[in-house]
Amino acid sequence: MKFKSYYWAIIAAAVVVLLALALPIFIFRGNDSSDPHAGVDTTARQSEPVDYTPQIEAFQDLIKANPSDTAALAGLGDVYMQSGRYADANDMYLKAVAINPNDSIFYARLGDSEFALGMVDVALRDLQKGLAINPKDQEILLYIGSIYAQTGKPDDAKKNWQQAYDIDPSTRYAHVAKQLISEQDNPSSAGNAPALP
Repeated sequence: MKFKSYYWAIIAAAVVVLLALALPIFIFRGNDSSDPHAGVDTTARQSEPVDYTPQIEAFQDLIKANPSDTAALAGLGDVYMQSGRYADANDMYLKAVAINPNDSIFYARLGDSEFALGMVDVALRDLQKGLAINPKDQEILLYIGSIYAQTGKPDDAKKNWQQAYDIDPSTRYAHVAKQLISEQDNPSSAGNAPALP
């Protein structure tokens, strides 16, 4: 039985793919360090501040084109939150809520920015407004619980986190809620907490 030429081409392609997959394993196997980043210069990435200008300008262009674009307003607010510009974020979320007062997600973000600005009572009030719109909003329950935890009300915090978990234990919010409850019950595990979404 003779192999046709296209069989050889298929075999050769398979060997090339296998070598391409195996080569990185052989290259990195020689490094006995347990640090997965050994030999990689990460200092440059860690020391450089993040430039949010392109994202900010893109969202501003969207808002200029359509001032009622709540997704763009919230997106710009999110970028401002990431960059620590909480007052600017709060302004964007307030505009989104004014345009669409029936979407709980805008109240979640608004409450987060208000809390970052130190307006605890205002944040809780707006988060409760969002929860009235959607009583099953796990994100809002996580924020409320976190505010209570940070203001010395651990029982109220745990109650909200448990409620968030009970709504749907399969979501990422439920995972965070379970972790936060666990950390509150066992403070020695506090270093393993996932960040709030």
